[in-house]
Parts: sequence; C-alpha cells; structure tokens
Amino acid sequence: MKLHHLAASIMASLAMAGACAQTQGVARDSITLGSIQDLSGPVAGFGKQARLGMLLRVDEANEQGGVNGRKLDLKVEDSGYDPKRAVLAAQKLVNQDKIFIMIGHI
Repeated sequence: MKLHHLAASIMASLAMAGACAQTQGVARDSITLGSIQDLSGPVAGFGKQARLGMLLRVDEANEQGGVNGRKLDLKVEDSGYDPKRAVLAAQKLVNQDKIFIMIGHI
C-alpha cells in the first residue's frame, strides 16, 4: 500500500514537472530521491531502521520496473540529530546530488 502511495506521489510530481525540458533528479532511466535521517546521535537506532525500510521499498519498486520505467535511486544523508548538519545535508542533496524529491523525514 505504501509503495503505491510513493509511486503515485512521484508520478504526480512528474506530471506537474512535465512542462520543464529537464527536471532535476529525473533522467531517462532513473529518479533520484533524497532523505535525511539520524544515522548517528541519540536516535540513530530509529534513523537506521527508517533508512533500511526506505531502501527495502525502493528495491521492491525497482524490482517491479520502477516508476514509469525509471528506477528509483535513494540518497540518504546523516544529520546526527543536529539541525546544522541537517541543513548542510539538505543543501548537499539538492545542490550536489541533484535529487528530485525529499522523502521520509521525521
């Protein structure tokens, strides 16, 4: 069920971005997703499990052909439960990794 919601959200976002010649994070064969999790720090146990769950769903979607034939590529950054690191992680995902959409934040 959640996989369908993820796919529907991505497809709706792609439809809205359809007027653009090139949409950041969307290539002919892939869609780049980004997430910031607490992989270190006081709630690392939760962040690590959230990351594993998202990776599992992305793998499942990719095994079923992805979204409109595009494979999903999930990039995860560690905020370490620190707001300053979270801002830097967001900037990296958007500006360097060129993600299409952010998912799964707490």
